[in-house]
Amino acid sequence: MTDIKDFKVLARKYRPQTFADLIGQDILVQILTNAITTNKIANAYLLTGVRGVGKTTTARLIAMSLNCQNKKQDTCEPCGNCESCNSIKLDHNLDVIEMDAASKTGVDDVREIIDNVKYKPINNEYKIFIIDEVHMLSKSAFNALLKTLEEPPEHVKFIFATTEAKKIPVTILSRCQRFDLKRVESLKLSLHLKKISELEKVKIDDGAIALLVRAGDGSVRDSLSLLDQAIINNNQTVSVDSVTKMLGLADRGKIYDLIENIAKGNAAKSLAVFRDLYNSGADILMIFEELLSAVHSITQIKISPEIQDDISIPELERSKGVYFSDQLSMNSLSIMWQVLFKGFEELQNGFHLYQHGEMILLRLIFLSKEPNPNKKIKETTSEQSEQVKLESKDIDLKKKNNLDNNTTNTYENKPAVTGGFPLIRITNFRSFVDFFYMKREALLHTQLYNSVKLISFKEGEVTLNTSVIKDQHFNRNIAKLISKWTGRIWQIHSSDSNIGSSLSDEDVINQQNEIKIMKNHPQVKKILEALPGLSIHSITDITETVDETTDENDDERQKEI
Repeated sequence: MTDIKDFKVLARKYRPQTFADLIGQDILVQILTNAITTNKIANAYLLTGVRGVGKTTTARLIAMSLNCQNKKQDTCEPCGNCESCNSIKLDHNLDVIEMDAASKTGVDDVREIIDNVKYKPINNEYKIFIIDEVHMLSKSAFNALLKTLEEPPEHVKFIFATTEAKKIPVTILSRCQRFDLKRVESLKLSLHLKKISELEKVKIDDGAIALLVRAGDGSVRDSLSLLDQAIINNNQTVSVDSVTKMLGLADRGKIYDLIENIAKGNAAKSLAVFRDLYNSGADILMIFEELLSAVHSITQIKISPEIQDDISIPELERSKGVYFSDQLSMNSLSIMWQVLFKGFEELQNGFHLYQHGEMILLRLIFLSKEPNPNKKIKETTSEQSEQVKLESKDIDLKKKNNLDNNTTNTYENKPAVTGGFPLIRITNFRSFVDFFYMKREALLHTQLYNSVKLISFKEGEVTLNTSVIKDQHFNRNIAKLISKWTGRIWQIHSSDSNIGSSLSDEDVINQQNEIKIMKNHPQVKKILEALPGLSIHSITDITETVDETTDENDDERQKEI
C-alpha cells in the first residue's frame, strides 16, 4: 500500500519534465528550441495565458535547459538527472530564484533582485529570475526594474509569467520576448486525460472525459484536478453520471427534453421537466447555462455537421445535437439563444430565481407561438417519436444570401441543413473584406483593408489586431453584418499580437515583388537601359482599364485638345 506521504495530485505528478511533454504549445516549443540550440537567448521572456496552460512549468524548463550540466549540443531538452536539474525540480537551486509577485509587490522586493543581479551565478552558467504573476507588481516596482531589464549582465536572464498581460506597462513589454500560451484544444486534452487514466489504471468513460475537459476550459491543471477528484470519488471506475453529480451539472438528457418540449410549445411538460431538474438539486443558473450550452452545440452542428465526429464532445450531446439540428431552423435557434441569454442575465441579478426561471421558459414558449410568416411549428405523427419539427421558410435569409452573379467564383454557396437555401462560405480574409465592399459598407471596408492586422482566420471565427480602431463597437458591427449576409454565426476576436499584417501592407509588398520581376523582363529591361532615370512606379492589368476608343465623343475631345 502506498504511503500517504508519497501521494501527489495528478497535476504535480505528471508535470512536464521536458519540452516534448508540453501539450498544445507547439509553436512556443519550436521557437524556444531554435533559440536555445542556436544560443540566441533573449534577456527576458514573458509567458502569458490563462491559468493552468504551462506558464510556470515552461519557465522552469527554460531554466533547466539553460543551466543543464549534461545537455547535448544539438538539443534544448534538459537531461533531468544532473545536480542542476534536480535542484531546480526541488526548488532549491541558488542560481534560479523564483518570486511570487502577488505577495511581493513593492519596489523594495524588486531592489533585492537588482542588488542580486551584479553577483555571478554560484554553480551554473546563468542566474535566472522567475517572477510569477508579474502584473501584480506596483508601478514604482516596474519602473525600478526597467534599466536592469533592458541591459542586464550576460549571466542574468529574466522570465516573467502572467495571466494579465494588459496590466503590464508597455515599457516592460517592449523589453521582453512575449509568448502567448494557448488554451489546449479539447481533443488533445481528452487524449492527455485518457493517457493519464490508463497510467493510473483507472477505467473512465469517454463521455466523462469530455465533461471534465469542458469544465477545465482549456486548462490542463484544472482538468487534471477535476480528474483527480473524480478518481478519489469513484475509486477505479469513473462514469458520466458520477462526473455529472460531482460537477453539479444538470442532467443533460433532461436539458434536451426541456428543449424539445419548448420547441413543441408544450408549457405544462416544459415546466414539469424544469421542476424535476430543480428538485434533483440543479442550480437555477446552472440549468440556464446548460440550456445555452445545448443551443450553442446544436447551432454548431447545424453549421458544421463534421463536429458530430468530435470525440471530445459527449456522445449524448452529439446524438441529440444532430437530431435537433435537423428539426430546428437557424431562425428558431437564434430566437432561443437570444431569449435564454437575456433571461440568464436577468437571473444573475434577480430574486426568486425558480419563479423567474419559469417565467423565462414561458416567455420563450409563447414567443414561439406568436404568428410568424417565417416559421411554422408542426407536430409529427410518426410512431417512432413524438418529436417536433420546426419547418422554416427562411425568406429573409434567402434574400440576404442572393449575391450578384459575378461573385460566384469568390464565395462558395453551400446548402443549408434545412430550408433548402444556400449558406455563403467565405474561405479567406481577403474575400471576407471584399464582401464589405460589395455590400457598400465603405467605411468598414476601408478600416478592414488598411487599419486592422489579421492574426488568424477560419470560417466562422476571425482574430484581428484592432488597436488602431477607436470604435469600441467595431468587432460587434463586423460580426453582426457578416453573420446577416452569410446566414451563419461569425465570431470576431481582438488580439494585441503584432504577428499579422494588413491587406494594404500585403498589397504593397506584392506590388514591389511584381515590379522586381517586371524589371527583369527582356523588353522592359531594354526600355529602362535606353531611358536612364526611368523607373516603374506601379503595374496595372490592362484588362482593368477603361477603353475609351469607342466613346462617341472621342472626336470632339481630340478637337478640344
